[in-house]
Amino acid sequence: MVRVSLVVTKRYRERMITSTPAILTVSLVLGLVVSYLAIWATVGLEPASFFATFYQTLASYSGLLEPFLFLTLLGAAISVAFYGSYWNVGAEGQYVLGMLGAMYLVMFSPLSGTLLEGDRASAAVVKLAAVILGGLLGALWSVIPGFFKAFVRVNEVPVLLLMNYVAYCLSDYLTGGPWKGRYTYGYIRTDMIPEAARLTVVPGLEILRYEVAVAAAAVLAGVYLVLERTRLGLRIKVLGTNPVALRSLGYDDRTVILTVAALSGFIAGLAGALRLLGYDYRLPYNIGDGKTGFYGYTAILVAWLSFRDVRLLVPSAVIVSALNSFGYRMQLSLKGLLPPGVSAHAFSQIFIGITLAVYTIARVARDHSVRLVIER
Repeated sequence: MVRVSLVVTKRYRERMITSTPAILTVSLVLGLVVSYLAIWATVGLEPASFFATFYQTLASYSGLLEPFLFLTLLGAAISVAFYGSYWNVGAEGQYVLGMLGAMYLVMFSPLSGTLLEGDRASAAVVKLAAVILGGLLGALWSVIPGFFKAFVRVNEVPVLLLMNYVAYCLSDYLTGGPWKGRYTYGYIRTDMIPEAARLTVVPGLEILRYEVAVAAAAVLAGVYLVLERTRLGLRIKVLGTNPVALRSLGYDDRTVILTVAALSGFIAGLAGALRLLGYDYRLPYNIGDGKTGFYGYTAILVAWLSFRDVRLLVPSAVIVSALNSFGYRMQLSLKGLLPPGVSAHAFSQIFIGITLAVYTIARVARDHSVRLVIER
């Protein structure tokens, strides 16, 4: 009798050629090659056109700044959750709740009356309050599934996914009902927020806002310090690797779960508030129809590519934002050659998905050795 089995062994030594940055780079190159082969087999695109378009995407770096900053913020939010084995696939809904909080505070709350042109102090206070309120609503939206996981042991993934659609519906209800604008030329959407409530444009880089750049840097630094330099960070890591050990040390794992959920949701809500104040300036109807850019979902790939390493969030966000923008450029290049209904978002997801698959295979191959054993 012959027995065939696979023996999987964990590797613990890391070489430069198999380091995570090297794997990220190789995955990007191989992902692009495989993506090109798939497009070539479909429409026969020339390789020079494909790779020249990708180069142009990277060269026009200003167009990548906006998705890069928000994917960095949301990637940091999801990474915090992943560290604690809280699989936050609901950052999209928390992002929308952050937008709702900011819209309420600058348009409908008593504080909105203090927004006067030329009064920078009051405007700064209102904008800061709007961002904080957006973060708090995002935290609340994330804590609800966290509560069920901590106290009822219900898996958080389906609850988080469903709550994304609840957030979409809540936004559409407010946009088409109590918050419906008066000056929208017949469209269903809110009015524009006041000029005084908008974030500051960087001269020469109209796509960039000072406050968003500062927030992204502060969040990255804060997340790194919390995870690497505090007792809370140590508890989060132990929760993600061995919750039994955390309980045996006398800590309540339920409290840590709720803390992780709140922290992750707060960052996602903060990103949504910044998006509304800095770029969108109003809430559209049918917000779930791609009008958020699906950043909350796309940022999951940023967190996965960084493999729970905060230091790799920036290069991961660069790769994902570049591939995301590349999809839109490729749609223009292939105009007239594609079947009806194939969108730029679909192209972006193809590129990102192939790169992620290559990265996952390379990561598993780096961390494990697999041997085929035949016994007679």
